[in-house]
Amino acid sequence: MMKDTKIYANGLHFHMIDYGGEGEETIICIHGLTANGRCWDAIAEKLVKHYRVMAIDLRGRGDSSKPASGYHVNEHVKDIHAIIQQLNLEKVILVGHSLGAMIGVVFSSMYPETLSSLILIDGGEDLREEVVDLLHPSINRVERSYENFYSYITQVSEIPFFSPWNNYLEQYFYSDVVHYDDGTVISKTKKNIIQEELDNLMQPIINTCHSSITVPTLILWAPNCLFHPTAYLISRETGTKLSEMIDDSKFIEIRGANHFSILFHEFEQTSSEIIHFLKEVQSKKSIATKM
Repeated sequence: MMKDTKIYANGLHFHMIDYGGEGEETIICIHGLTANGRCWDAIAEKLVKHYRVMAIDLRGRGDSSKPASGYHVNEHVKDIHAIIQQLNLEKVILVGHSLGAMIGVVFSSMYPETLSSLILIDGGEDLREEVVDLLHPSINRVERSYENFYSYITQVSEIPFFSPWNNYLEQYFYSDVVHYDDGTVISKTKKNIIQEELDNLMQPIINTCHSSITVPTLILWAPNCLFHPTAYLISRETGTKLSEMIDDSKFIEIRGANHFSILFHEFEQTSSEIIHFLKEVQSKKSIATKM
């Protein structure tokens, strides 16, 4: 059964969603730039049949601490590592979407001994300027006040990325805002936080870590990403190259998916590919151990 919890790590309080689950291995899910941990609800429902699943609100997002600064991939990596230590976990499977995938790449470089596998969902390379321009619809809702939650989701549901609307999206966006007594709602994160994050992401960070990835890695790609012919959070070329470079890794296209529907609409295929990949990895490890 899903439950909310708080954990103190690296000097901050982090909101965690514990989805529960079966199995000895633990999956830690990491969300994107303006998101929160509830973006994983649909996929977690499938993964808990095989794994223990948790999701984190990154610093500055959701119900986690919001320090004045420190919005850099390296700081997120340190936060996650500290959380894993607090949970007394020796190894985890990291699943990251968008910014979360970038964090996963850097994590694999800084703390390879803590990872057993890495899942990159539509992300995992350095950010391009053209991508930032297309993220404005998501960024513009930050710090904007809405008369009530209904007016908020009415506007959000009109964004093509989120069509068709469903209950997973509604719960995700409900968790994304502060609900005031007068009915007004506003994002739980701040624009200066997102701006600091973006400024830091424009520096070459992620690609320099690719050669350091040593664990089996699954790259799931959304071909319709941001509905732009060249703007991707990870290109087909980069994803394919990574899968060929890293032992026991795969690049898989989730057909018809965009950057958000890969979580909220195509979750059946996305979760199925994750489970299948992890079972293959485990099978290969078992065979190697017996030899």
